[in-house]
Amino acid sequence: MSIKYRSFCSGSGGNASLLWNWAAGLLIDFAPGCQRDCRAALKEVRLAGTAAAAVLVTHAHGDHINANSLKILREVGLPVLCHPEVARQITRKYGAAYAGLIKTFERTTEIAGFTVSQARVQHAPGYYTSAFGITAAGASRNYKASVFTDLNAFTEEHLALAADSDLLVLEANHDLGLLERYGHPGSEFHLSNLQAASFLHGVCARSRRQPKAVALGHLSEDCNAPHLPPAEIEAYFGKKNLPMKFKTHVSPRFAPGALITIK
Repeated sequence: MSIKYRSFCSGSGGNASLLWNWAAGLLIDFAPGCQRDCRAALKEVRLAGTAAAAVLVTHAHGDHINANSLKILREVGLPVLCHPEVARQITRKYGAAYAGLIKTFERTTEIAGFTVSQARVQHAPGYYTSAFGITAAGASRNYKASVFTDLNAFTEEHLALAADSDLLVLEANHDLGLLERYGHPGSEFHLSNLQAASFLHGVCARSRRQPKAVALGHLSEDCNAPHLPPAEIEAYFGKKNLPMKFKTHVSPRFAPGALITIK
């Protein structure tokens, strides 16, 4: 038994990924871009050998859910799960016609064998944003994944939500040196590589075991590079004298990422 994860796209141009087990899958955000890209992503879901039960949406920014993706989701009858405030913001932005597609929950819900918990994170002003803790039942034990895609700070509540995760999906948006050199409006609403390293260290310090894999995403095109977040994390753990027992995977901006399997 296992859980699997794959990012289809990650960044300000669009976000979509899939978490699945032997029975079903959950899409995490869904805004690959145009409608053609949305259909291509759903084809990737089918090629993964699973059926998506729902889409978990972190917040109503257009790179996480938008009119194109909502139209395709309505066509295929795939529901959107999110916090009630996120639902209100989606329908205000994209129209009440999508209201029937959206199912809401405030703290915890169960769907297709997954138990999903959420906690609010600090992100852009005016946008309610959630992080998710997702548990999937296995034959011999439960598997846990945590998703923190857009935030600019974290608290003890967030570290506790992510503790003991087998898989941690975490944004590493920008390198502080490159941000100072080139600048990028909006980066203040996202975690830097250093903050991501600090978050991971905090999670490991509070866990009985380290995650088996970490998927890093939402890298800035102008102020980051794929080799920088893993190097920052390795350096941070070295300074804290904590051995890294997990593998890091960097999610590409406009292409599917590596298949991550947790056994």
